Amino acid sequence: MAGWWRRLRGRLGGGLACCCLLLLSASALAWAAEEEAAAARAQTFPQPLSNLAASARRLLVASGNRWYEVEPSLAWAKEHRSSPAFDSGTTVNKLLLPFGDDRLLTCWTQPQGSCYEERLGADANATVFGREVVTCLRNGSAAGWIYARGSEWRLVVATSRRLHDSRDLDPECLAEGDSKVAVALQERQKAVPEDHRLLVDDGCYLHFADAFLWSGQFFFPYYHYSLSMEPKMLVANQMPANRFFGHGQAILRCGGGGFTRRILSSNYVQERGLWVGVFGSAEGPATPTSTALCIFNLSQVSSVSEGCALGDSNTICAHEPAETCKKIAWPINNATLLSHSDLVSVYATVVLNKIVLFLGTRNGQLLKVILDENMKANCPDILYEIEEETPVFHKLELDPVNKDYIYLPSGNKIWRTKVANCSKYISCKECLTAMDPHCGWCYSYNNCTLKGECPVSNNIMNWTSIPYGTDKCLKIYTSKHYRGEISVTAVGNSEGPFTCKVIDVNTKKILCENVKEDVMNCSCHLKAADLVGKVAQVLLISGSQTLSEIFKYDCSLEKTCSECVSRAGCTWSTRENKCVSSTMTCTQKVDCDSVTTSASDGKDISQRPEPMHITSIEPMWISTLGSSEVLVRGENFSNADVLMEMTGTSSCKSEEIFVTKVLNRTHMKFCLPPSRKEAKSICIKKIGFPCSLPVTLSYVSLPACTEIFPNVTWKSGGRNMTIRGRHLNVTEMVSVLDGGGQNLAKFTCRSDRSECNFTTPAVNTEKSNVKVVLKVETKNIPCIEFGYEPDPEFIHYELTTDMHPALELKIHKKNDGLNISKREIAVFMSCMAAEKLLNITFTVQNISQTESRSTIYCRAQQTSNDKIDTSSVKVYVKLGNFKQEVPKEAHNYSYLTLLLLIPIVIAVAIFVTQRKSKQLNRKLSEHLELLECELRKEIREGFVELQMEKLDVVDSFGTIPFLDYKHFLIRISFPEAGGTSFILIEDSSEPLSRNPEQKDESITALYALICNKHFLVTLIHTLEKQKTFSVKDRCLFASFLTIALQTNLVYLTHILEVLTRDLMEQSSNIQPKLLLRRTESVVEKLLTNWMSVCLSGFLRETFGDPFYMLVTTLNQRINRGPVDVITCKALNTLNEDWLLWQVTEFNTVELNVVFENIPQSECEGTFQTIQVNVLDCDTIGQAKEKILQAFLNKNGSLYDLQLNEMALALQSGAQTTELLDIDSSSEILENGITKLNTIRHYAISDGATIKIFKKKPDLSACFSDGEYPNDYCHLILPDSEAAKDTQGAKHKGKQKFKVKEMYLTKLLSTKVAIHSVVEELFRSIWTLPNNKAPVAVKYFFDFLDAQAENKKITDPDVVHIWKTNSLPLRFWVNILKNPQFVFDIKKTPHLDGCLSVIAQAFMDAFSLSEQQLGKEAPTNKLLYAKDIPLYKEEVKAFYKAIRDLPSLSTSELEEFLTQESKKHENEFNESAALTKIYHYIARYYDDILNKLEKERGLEEAQKQLLYIKALADEKKKCKWISDESTAPLLS
Repeated sequence: MAGWWRRLRGRLGGGLACCCLLLLSASALAWAAEEEAAAARAQTFPQPLSNLAASARRLLVASGNRWYEVEPSLAWAKEHRSSPAFDSGTTVNKLLLPFGDDRLLTCWTQPQGSCYEERLGADANATVFGREVVTCLRNGSAAGWIYARGSEWRLVVATSRRLHDSRDLDPECLAEGDSKVAVALQERQKAVPEDHRLLVDDGCYLHFADAFLWSGQFFFPYYHYSLSMEPKMLVANQMPANRFFGHGQAILRCGGGGFTRRILSSNYVQERGLWVGVFGSAEGPATPTSTALCIFNLSQVSSVSEGCALGDSNTICAHEPAETCKKIAWPINNATLLSHSDLVSVYATVVLNKIVLFLGTRNGQLLKVILDENMKANCPDILYEIEEETPVFHKLELDPVNKDYIYLPSGNKIWRTKVANCSKYISCKECLTAMDPHCGWCYSYNNCTLKGECPVSNNIMNWTSIPYGTDKCLKIYTSKHYRGEISVTAVGNSEGPFTCKVIDVNTKKILCENVKEDVMNCSCHLKAADLVGKVAQVLLISGSQTLSEIFKYDCSLEKTCSECVSRAGCTWSTRENKCVSSTMTCTQKVDCDSVTTSASDGKDISQRPEPMHITSIEPMWISTLGSSEVLVRGENFSNADVLMEMTGTSSCKSEEIFVTKVLNRTHMKFCLPPSRKEAKSICIKKIGFPCSLPVTLSYVSLPACTEIFPNVTWKSGGRNMTIRGRHLNVTEMVSVLDGGGQNLAKFTCRSDRSECNFTTPAVNTEKSNVKVVLKVETKNIPCIEFGYEPDPEFIHYELTTDMHPALELKIHKKNDGLNISKREIAVFMSCMAAEKLLNITFTVQNISQTESRSTIYCRAQQTSNDKIDTSSVKVYVKLGNFKQEVPKEAHNYSYLTLLLLIPIVIAVAIFVTQRKSKQLNRKLSEHLELLECELRKEIREGFVELQMEKLDVVDSFGTIPFLDYKHFLIRISFPEAGGTSFILIEDSSEPLSRNPEQKDESITALYALICNKHFLVTLIHTLEKQKTFSVKDRCLFASFLTIALQTNLVYLTHILEVLTRDLMEQSSNIQPKLLLRRTESVVEKLLTNWMSVCLSGFLRETFGDPFYMLVTTLNQRINRGPVDVITCKALNTLNEDWLLWQVTEFNTVELNVVFENIPQSECEGTFQTIQVNVLDCDTIGQAKEKILQAFLNKNGSLYDLQLNEMALALQSGAQTTELLDIDSSSEILENGITKLNTIRHYAISDGATIKIFKKKPDLSACFSDGEYPNDYCHLILPDSEAAKDTQGAKHKGKQKFKVKEMYLTKLLSTKVAIHSVVEELFRSIWTLPNNKAPVAVKYFFDFLDAQAENKKITDPDVVHIWKTNSLPLRFWVNILKNPQFVFDIKKTPHLDGCLSVIAQAFMDAFSLSEQQLGKEAPTNKLLYAKDIPLYKEEVKAFYKAIRDLPSLSTSELEEFLTQESKKHENEFNESAALTKIYHYIARYYDDILNKLEKERGLEEAQKQLLYIKALADEKKKCKWISDESTAPLLS
């Protein structure tokens, strides 16, 4: 760098050169800072990673149930949902495949192993690629490859449908037949044909590691979950005719075959036709050969696989003789590329014609391996180490934009790091001889850099890499002279003249400078003292070019043993017979005389020593710093020429370490040097002889502490504490240091890797913090801190002895911050009993705590029957080193003083009381008068309101919003189903074809079978006998049957008759009056549905108008008075449970409301200013609703204004104030409860002008549907706040008297207001217009009369109850309580409460029992008590009138039912309903089939059912069942 600077200065002059240097330095520094920041950046995700891929411009990550587009520098990540219709935390991503320019295929376990096509960089909804494509098992595997064929994209996918521990299939997952499909060729939204599949037999549970396409063949590496066989490579072909079939498979032999049976990671090098795999053994302790890395030639694998063809069956894994498929594919060079203890992932690439492998490890390392021309691996370089040592993810990816960076994924995090540590090579020669294709020598910086880090990289002379070799480097030659001088010669390859300089890198001091004119080298002679221990830079300057090189005067210059050992940092290697650098960990003195002798002596190999064996090594875990003392135990240890051979990663050079000391024939010591973290293989040998059997030793990173528990102790010490962390077992010593660095305690921690236990020492100070320090070799590592508190203080004890032989003891302790547990306390007692000294130990049962003290509850058993002398009792408590005698409870003699003071206090109290009583009586009288006035006022107002109440409803409420027939029936049939039931409704825009030729054969056959009356009745009875056929199942079955037979109501009615008769037979012997009372059988729900079908016309024509009038009137009545928006309680109601009796006084406020910005097209005839009445206690939200309703009533329509877009503003002069439910002026009550703003809060008076404007709804600030959390209130205040409520200025400070019963008149006034509407509604039900009853009612009532007559039932009450249960109870009450079944409206909870009261009155009218109502009767019964007798008479007349009507003929009934069937043709998806019915048949198939075999006359039905079962099984196998028909109707 200095030479470059001098050339620039020489050419441009000093000033201009300085300017250029500043500019270049600034840009270089900015670039370097930006790159360093990007390199250090990490992206964190909410959940652990499940997949990783790279597209052309983005990194793609799957985490939890989301996938993310990540900017390549990890600056940001954009989140996407797993699928447009499924958002479950249980789904896991299995495939993440970018394709095309901007598309991505994502596949998830749920729902049903589906795949979706996504658009990168867009927020558009994903489209479904296919269902049941990948496994639905969280731990199952999937591997895929997507490719284009013409204009279509196709997916080849291999997936594991079952695991070795999943015996049963999840029914929501996939069909059983599909569990054998292992590999499939999938097209978008198409079923997979038979010739597009490869299968596995039962018991073959395969894990597919990868899938890729090379040279027209698909390759799938896989292994067996049970590790019962060696891993294999499946090869599959695709023929031009698009037929997909298996080519064959070959065993992948890597790392010894029988041991490495798992494929942990996979990658392939497309341009070289190579596949790289990481293989692992079964779970267990790590050894140097636990994992292996192998490279296979794909051409050779394909050729070998031909010898193990799959055959026509296309079965990958079948139960065949063992010798039929033993073709082995061997790795390149027939050898493992390298073995390692912890490999988990691999990524392969080609750079400058060299294969580069990036490897991830289980302990968080990213390694780099470079292969030479012979496909041999170098010793891996460590690129990055994750501090937490979490395992690296099994997939690695390069930065898609900047190939100088690679991603390191682990857990829920991704790091971005450089692909090479070029800066560690300090010289040009070292840089280029490292043979790292990513690194080159940058002449601008005189550093080894990545190509992208060197400016003007297109100038070949500016950045030199390995293809040019070291010829471009400055050559340095050193030699040592006897006179103590060192000659440094620099040789370049440019023309002279040359200036040669040698500079101390650290001090920048010029050690030597020389000029040569003609020759291409120059030399400097230096004293050895100037170079020892220093790093020097040699500069060779020639005109405009400066060559630079770094060299270090190392031990290799010392040629003799004596010179070597005399120099610091050097030692003589007897193995290599040269001077080498010594490590600080293992420094040992070498006797040069013995070295010379041993070198000259020959070895007599004929005298073979006894073989040595290692039985153990201590410690077995050491840090990367090495260990100065390792003890080896074994046999036959000799006293000479013993060395240890230590091997880690197989591609790294083994280390040979001479024994430090042989203690005896079974013990000796070694000093182990620093090394990388991995498992090492250790063996010992005598020089020239084989090594002993190896044992494993592990190098791990330095220890680290995460927490200490507990984190505080008492002054006296002795508390047991636990340090938690990692690699704690490599510490030699743990020290506890005080604030001044003084050592308080030392202990060792060799037994456990993650925990270390110790006992705290005593200290002199009351409160202090101390540090824990870990010592590893010569390094001290800060661990953690903990605190000291004063010793605990025990106040006194209480002993109970009257429960002999049990003794109970309570010890009271002052509260402190020690958090003492009961297992830490030892309690014992000494006492006298019958002149004998007893020592009793107590067991601590529990510790309770109050604000000031803690109580320790203890219990013990007295072994003797002698009575304890309580005066001799001494109680002791011991905690660690602290021991204290607990004092007795002190007696309080202040009671005597208190007894003397009592008479005096009484006398004074009497005097004061008499004086105060007069004042109190006066105030009490005033208060009673106030309460009396309040009661009179409330009762009078209630009376006036009751007498003057009148009906005030909108004269015309527009068109009644009736639901159409199909939605009405669906809501009746499936009241709890939600949106999923609408698969039973036929889409009017795409009606189902009714052409019989296009109908599914199995559905047609099932419909024909259902139309067999004998079969259907037998089926229903058989299902009802099943214990698991629940009430919910019965209701669903009845509803599916109603939908399926919608076009055949005549037949459905016959079934209803048969089932009703059967039900009567079941209940006649028990209690006939209970018939049809509950919904516990199929027929009871079927009757409800049948009545709904037959009375749908009556509902619209006769009943609908008064029913809608009732709902509208009730809503209007409720909103005329105060309504608490939090609880929905109202002052005007029918239901006592919903009565708002806590309301304060309120007034009506008339507002002038101005609607601004009405569109011009809608202005004509529209009132832009209207008067609206609101209450001053209304919230702003309630006022909005009233204003919007008033505008609708006035103008008949809205102008594109929704409630959540509507905003109010108070116009006062030129000032405009926006009105909000909650703002900064809102009143905050006790406990942080916020009171919602009201019209009164804003002091809005009569005639105020309110402007309406439209604004975008603030979703973050609003509560949906008026729902507020518990920390808000409206009219019902917290108790303490309600007590502060006052009557007004006249009685300021007086508590307002309120009880619920004062407002019960509101129930009556509401009943009066709606009474005429209720009566009109009731009479629309039980009167006969034109003296004609609905056909269904007449028919069924006559049917019940006939059945009673057949059964000789003479009690008229029984028939009356049957009719009441079948029509009012099963149908009308259901309608009355659920107006949303008939109209397209929303039912509020308050409206539901009011309708329940009306429905109860309706049912009371049909009751035969007399009501006995007393003073304690519920108000819901009392409201209509006087009306019920009249209603009962009308009901009896109604039943009599129906009975007196002429009976219906069979033809009349069938004509009516036929017309109803035709009205609603093509409105329902009967096929979907029949499919649901078949699900129940399939669930209980065996029981149904057994029943059919026993019943006579059902032989043909039995054959038909078997035929349908066969068709259904075939459909499952061929996946012909559509998603719509198989989707579950109910969750």
